[in-house]
Formats: sequence, structure tokens, C-alpha cells
Amino acid sequence: MVVYVFTLFDIVFEEMGSNVELVWPEAEAYSSRVNNCSHANSSLAAIRAKLSAEQLEQFKTSCFGHLLNIDKIQFSGQIVHGAVLRRVAGQGVKDLDGLSFLLGCDVAQFTRQDFCLITGLRFGEVPEVSSGESDEIRLQERYFIDEGITCNALEEAFLRCTEEDDIYKLALVYFAELVVLGRDKHLNINLNYLTLVEDLDAFNRYPWGSVSFDKTQDSLFSAPTKYVKSFENEEGRGKGKSKVTGTSRRNEKGKKDKHGEAQRSGWSFKGFTYAFQVHGNNVHVSYVLFFFKT
Repeated sequence: MVVYVFTLFDIVFEEMGSNVELVWPEAEAYSSRVNNCSHANSSLAAIRAKLSAEQLEQFKTSCFGHLLNIDKIQFSGQIVHGAVLRRVAGQGVKDLDGLSFLLGCDVAQFTRQDFCLITGLRFGEVPEVSSGESDEIRLQERYFIDEGITCNALEEAFLRCTEEDDIYKLALVYFAELVVLGRDKHLNINLNYLTLVEDLDAFNRYPWGSVSFDKTQDSLFSAPTKYVKSFENEEGRGKGKSKVTGTSRRNEKGKKDKHGEAQRSGWSFKGFTYAFQVHGNNVHVSYVLFFFKT
């Protein structure tokens, strides 16, 4: 039996002192809701309900089979947000093999190698997917009306499908898009995956880890990076404002939480979010919670 140990980071022990600059200074930390775009709970519930016992066994032998119980992990937006606030500054995502975070006095790196070990997904060069001589995509022609297919439309097609072989194929694409790649349900899927799944061997050989890691890291890198706030003065003159740079969200009332800090309505974490999630007794959880001002 293969045992997967889910930890937050591969810890690199370095004495940092006061020389490390954070993207988000500790004094500007704020609380926020994190929207988990890896829809493991709802997607796996739908897959278990839709697939036959034989198809579920087949799914277990696929490239995603070892992740069939990923929904048993409790996602913690508080821990994720706290870690994101501790990201080390001066990193360009396109030049990195991972992002670094300052937890306590140690720099924790979340790298491609960590992601591979945690998820068990295949890595490698992403090949070009071709539909062959025909430009038509069979599954698209049969189950969808619009050229652009959202994740919501994919879910609806999967649930109403009655063709046994297509149910299984749609389940694989459904799991890839909504769980492994953590795509927002209102966004369009990659149509190439509807072509790829026609060849199950090719689908299982596809480097899903490489694609998922890039999406996860991009989401972490583009998470909110600067919070500017001002409130009414002690005499109540003037309107308070708060905003997060890089977004259009504003709180014109300058709403405060119970600790006097402004709360933002939330940000979306895309990609395979569970690979960034602490699971079990990890000593570095205490670092994240300590530095996350709630």
C-alpha cells in the first residue's frame, strides 16, 4: 500500500533574521475568506453517484485513482491565507521552480518536486494534443451546444450522460478540470482534453502534475499583494475606505472586524489547492497561525 504524506512545504532551514522582505509586511496582514476552486467534495460525490461499481474500479486504475479520497482532507482557508501573507518578496513566478515563504525563522519552499511527491501526478513536457485529420471533437459535438464549454456545462453533461463509455470519459475530464486543475466553474474548459480522453492510455500518460503545478503556483503568485486602508478618525469625520490593489473591490464603509482590521470579501485559490494544504500534525502550522493576525 502506498502512503502519501501531505505536508505544506519542503522546509529549508536557514537563519533569516531581519533581512528577508515579505511581499506582505506583518503590520499589513489582514483576515480574508479563501474560495477553494478545487471542487473535490462536490465533484467526487457526483462521480461516486454516477459511475457504476465497475467504472469506479476502472477509475481507481487511472492516473487520478490514488486521489479518489482527496475530499477527506479538510481545506483550511485560514492556514492557506496565513501562509500566502508570508511569501518572500523578490520572486518572479516565471523564473522559479517554486515559491518561498517565511515561517518562523525558516524559509519554506513549495517546489515542483514537493508538488510531485504530494500529489503523485505525472510530470514532464506537455505535449500538443491533436484531433487528427478532423477538426471536430466527438464529445463536444454530441453533448454540448456552445463552442465554449464552461465547467458548469461539463458537469451538467456528465450528469445527464447515459452512454457508458462516455460517462467514464467525461468523469475523467470532469475530475481533471474541477479538482486537479481547480478551474472556476464559470470558466471554459480546455477542449483539447475532450480529444485527449478518447485515447485513455494517452490521457493517463499526460503530465497532469506539470499543468496543475503551474496553475497552482500562478494562483499563489497572483494572490492579493497589497492592502491599503484608512478609517474614520476618532471624531468620526470623513468616510473610511479600504481596498486591495490589483482588484476593483472596495469597502466604502471602511468596515472593521472585531479586532479593528479591515476584512476583504475573499480571493479565489485556483489549481490543486490540496497540495498546498497542511494535513496532519505539521509543526509549521503553528508558525502560520501565529503570524496570521485574526
